[in-house]
Amino acid sequence: MLCSRRAISGPDARIAPWEESAVSKALRAGEGRSNKPVFEPVVGTSFNSCEEAKDFYNLYSWEIGFGVRYGRSRKNSNKYRTRQDIVCSCQVTIDNLQVLFLLRSLSCVCVLNRQFAFPMQGQSTAGSTRTCRRGCPAMIRLLRTHDHGWYISRVVKEHNHELSDSYAENKQWNSHNQIDALTKDFIRKLRNNNVSIGRVCSLVGAAGTVDAVPLRKETVRNVCAKLSQENMRNDLGKTIELLQQMKDADLGMSVKFRVDTDGRLQSMLWCTGKNKSDYEQFGDAITFDTTYRTNLYKMPFGLFVGVNNHFQSVIFGGVLLTTESALDFEWAFSTFVSIMGGKYPRTILTGTTLSNIGYAALLLRMMSQFPYFLCLFLFCFLFLS
Repeated sequence: MLCSRRAISGPDARIAPWEESAVSKALRAGEGRSNKPVFEPVVGTSFNSCEEAKDFYNLYSWEIGFGVRYGRSRKNSNKYRTRQDIVCSCQVTIDNLQVLFLLRSLSCVCVLNRQFAFPMQGQSTAGSTRTCRRGCPAMIRLLRTHDHGWYISRVVKEHNHELSDSYAENKQWNSHNQIDALTKDFIRKLRNNNVSIGRVCSLVGAAGTVDAVPLRKETVRNVCAKLSQENMRNDLGKTIELLQQMKDADLGMSVKFRVDTDGRLQSMLWCTGKNKSDYEQFGDAITFDTTYRTNLYKMPFGLFVGVNNHFQSVIFGGVLLTTESALDFEWAFSTFVSIMGGKYPRTILTGTTLSNIGYAALLLRMMSQFPYFLCLFLFCFLFLS
């Protein structure tokens, strides 16, 4: 079944939509088998893809009481994968095995999520040296067929560790605690609406105990972290596209960027046409504060805010900064004034802390350049000094 050409290339899976899957065959052949697993791996069993083989082996591992993961693989000179091992979650590579032996020699323990941890002071290590990674030999080896499919060429069923014997214990294995697409989409919508991770865990029925629960908190946290990483991809491109759409709808909108020598974005300031109109009428006294920070990047977000003739707050502009240094503030103030046609505010009220000496030095420098540039915070700072 294995193709003998070593430099073969092609797709990573076989396209056979009308062929009966291995899972369906096992279910049909498993009727009346009370003492044997239904999804037992056998040499020669073929699959359309590695994912299908892993799902099949994962069903078998659920029946037996262990978890599975991808092991070593091999590719030829054309980057065509010719071999893939799917192993027990307790298997360990040679490098990790050496690290494990070193840690054991240092009287370390390993927790269930396979992160090494040292025992607390005064804590006995007796009975707590069990590890999830203990070199279990159980595995299946997949090789390629001539039509780019996969088949099992080797099966090892022996385990060197205790097997799970209950639903709750099986759910502790990562391969048996996956989140389906609908639940993941529900979590994505909750996180997009700024719902906390703890609240998300409560809504999807996750808990931190080993009881029979649908999901573990660690799994939900991992999914939230992956969703955050997905949201961070191409964020700059999405932001520029959004700002361009806003500029197309608002011809009076202005956007300014500041980049470093490597072309990376450092600061961004924007003002809409409505912001400019409000500033023209009510821009004599404004406030500026950067107490808000974005969730993903922890970037300071500043707002230029004023008050209209009805004592209502009006926004004059917004700015994103990488740091709160004097250089960043100087760029923000000078760019803001430039966008507003060179009109300087007579009074600025800021919530910056008194310990920010660099910020105070910046205001002194700007006051020396512009006589009408006043700051209530600076007056308080000089008075207390």
